[in-house]
Amino acid sequence: MSDMSYLDPPIEIAATSPRLELIMSRLRSSGLRPYAASEQLDFESNGPLLVDIESVSRTTLEYCARACMRGLSRPMIILDVSDVGLNLSDVITLRRDRDLTMLKGRLAALARRESRNAEVAIRAETARAFGMSPPDSSAHTSPELIYVGEGSPIFLSLQGALKARGLSLTAAISPSTVRDYLSSRRFTAALFDLTSEQALDAIHIQGPQAGDMLSSVPIFALANGDSQASEAMKTIQAHADEIIECQDQAQLVANRIEALARKYNALRPVDYSSALVPAARDLATGLFSRRFLESHLERQIAVANQRADPLSLVVLKLTGERRTDRQVLKTVAECLRPLLRETDCAAALSAGILGISLPATPYRGGARLATRIATKVAELEGLSDVVLNWRVVEKRAYHSARTFLETGLSGPFMRLEAA
Repeated sequence: MSDMSYLDPPIEIAATSPRLELIMSRLRSSGLRPYAASEQLDFESNGPLLVDIESVSRTTLEYCARACMRGLSRPMIILDVSDVGLNLSDVITLRRDRDLTMLKGRLAALARRESRNAEVAIRAETARAFGMSPPDSSAHTSPELIYVGEGSPIFLSLQGALKARGLSLTAAISPSTVRDYLSSRRFTAALFDLTSEQALDAIHIQGPQAGDMLSSVPIFALANGDSQASEAMKTIQAHADEIIECQDQAQLVANRIEALARKYNALRPVDYSSALVPAARDLATGLFSRRFLESHLERQIAVANQRADPLSLVVLKLTGERRTDRQVLKTVAECLRPLLRETDCAAALSAGILGISLPATPYRGGARLATRIATKVAELEGLSDVVLNWRVVEKRAYHSARTFLETGLSGPFMRLEAA
């Protein structure tokens, strides 16, 4: 079988032997492609950089500290196995060599966080272009969190500590309970408890990789840094927006959760309920209008080009006599909303046709979402005479916002049974 390791994400390693060989071996086994750093580190590169405090020179550490003060343009990881306590801003700090196996998930979470922040910023720009004022998500508003992980011993301690800080923590003991809560309330984030095997088993069965409704909220993974990471844990961490280690006292863990929850609560993308300007909102579905999506796609394409991220567009087309019925369109819109991430932007393109832009998502991710939506619509009794067809396109270098939309509308569509 051919060696496909060249497809693994690259990472630059600033270390000296024998530490360099040890680090590179562990990173290769965890699905990364490490390479040794040159003598002069390039802090303007886009790829991640890992610096091993144990083996690099003091001069290298001083370079890193100065780069952090100026503002980093690349992800940086500090491996501090000797617990020097070098506290640098905007870096990932690992305290043990065995934590290297979790680094791929940590980097993926960092990339999602940066993508989310970029979407929040440009969504606000698009809103202002339509004369809308982005909602004031005050940091003083109390965040609401949903807790997923039946049988974990840390729930009660976290619940009390978070309540004392003004945060609401609601426990969901089953996937059906999760769906009920998410369909009726809006949560700032979901806490995925990975600290016990019992909680982990319950989560893994209906995790985000299976298209669970938790994809509609940011995920904070609670991990026990003192234990070995199982394959199930790594899988869930790969879908998390934040990874919070919980081996410290509950008060310290609660401090980390509070800081992240308030940050996410204050930095939310403009959503459909904020689109009060007629030109920005479709009255039949309650989603954004085609004009809003086309204007927003211009900004999304610019960000995708700058970050070298994928960008996909899902087009949903209803067929049947009732495809333009107002109640049908409203039902379909309400059906797909819980399946979308906060950063996904859905709009009504024309009568019976909806479009969803998916930042930082390749074609395969768009196809999975389209299949989930089609399956959900097919299960609704009131829409038995309506068929949902779908088409997914991924942005290419030659696409503008207009041609990107036209490509999504003009090609062949697929049905659920042919997917």
